[in-house]
Formats: sequence, structure tokens, C-alpha cells
Amino acid sequence: MKHHKAPLVLALLGVAAASVVFRNDRAKETHITLALDWAMNWGTWGPQEFCPEGTFAYAFQIKVEPEDASDDTSMNGIQLICRQPVDVGHDGHPPREGAKEFSITSNEAKWGDWRGKRVCDEGLLTGLKMKSEEYQGFFIDDTAANDLEMQCNHSTTTLNGGGNRWGHYSNWATCPVGWAICGLMTRVEAESATDDTALNDVRMYCCQI
Repeated sequence: MKHHKAPLVLALLGVAAASVVFRNDRAKETHITLALDWAMNWGTWGPQEFCPEGTFAYAFQIKVEPEDASDDTSMNGIQLICRQPVDVGHDGHPPREGAKEFSITSNEAKWGDWRGKRVCDEGLLTGLKMKSEEYQGFFIDDTAANDLEMQCNHSTTTLNGGGNRWGHYSNWATCPVGWAICGLMTRVEAESATDDTALNDVRMYCCQI
């Protein structure tokens, strides 16, 4: 039986909010924050995590709990995979085999499995939108974030994370031209004795290429 949870919906206006942060581990670069205009806001924000200096996200994967008969949580985590720009796909060539890459995550919950890397056939990740389910009311299961789609700067292909079916998508949040995604921070609800939703929201960061 599901218990009541007060509805809290995050509505950050603007496709790419121009808030700026500095990180010593990336030589105090200026970062642009991508904030979604539709997501739920149960839980707390995890740490900001960034690709190593000189690298950017070219692939991602999501951690998803499959549809179940009781308490579904859907998305539980997001991972970005980072490379140097010279090692990603370009000019009709695929990403370089065996090139060094780095994986980063922020907060994640324990349920589900990673759905496998979604890779830009050319270029770097520059945009995202997320599917979220709104508050369902008394005694009905809530899931919050369900799926993630991302765009690449040199490809028209949209990469789908392979999540669950509930909810609807936010608008796209995209980096300016000449910038690419280099970090993330996720909002995750801690495990409780009632209705768990796990991952609720994500912010990603753009760095200048």
C-alpha cells in the first residue's frame, strides 16, 4: 500500500540557466548549468562531478529498475563517459577504439541495472531532456524520473537511455555552440519505508571546448 507524499514539482524557467561555478580541478573554467524545466524534486542534491580537465562527455548510460508489481523507482542513476575531443567520432569516423575514457556519476540509488552506453556517433554530448512522472496522489506509486534522452553536437541522432514508460519529457536544455557537457549533479530521494522514487532531477554542466 502506498502512502501519501506531498507533491513537489520543480519548474526552473529557461532552457539553459546561465549560472556559473568554478572548479579547481578544471583550472577554474566557467561552467554553464543546464537546468530542466520539468522534473520532480523529492530528495537531496548530490555532489557536482566533472570530467577530468580537457575531456567532455561523449556517451552516457542510465540505471533503471524494471517495471514491477509493487514499488517502482524507474531511474536510479546517470553516468557520463568522458573523452578528449580528438578521441570521439568525427568526419565519418567512429570513436577511437581503446582510447582512454573516464566515467562520472553523482548521487544514485541501489535499485536496477545500468542499461548500457549510448554513444555519440560523432561529436560530444550537448543537450538533454528527461521524462518524469508527475505526483500520482494518495496510495498510488510514484516514480519521478523515468528516462533520459541526449543530443550530440555533430549528429542529428537523439540518444535514448532505454528507461521506463511513465511520464512526459521536459523541453531540451542545450549548451551554447562551442560548448559541450562536462559534468553533472543528480537529485535522489533516500530509501524510505513507504514510496521510493530514487532519481528525481539532474543538472548538467557545459564547458567550452
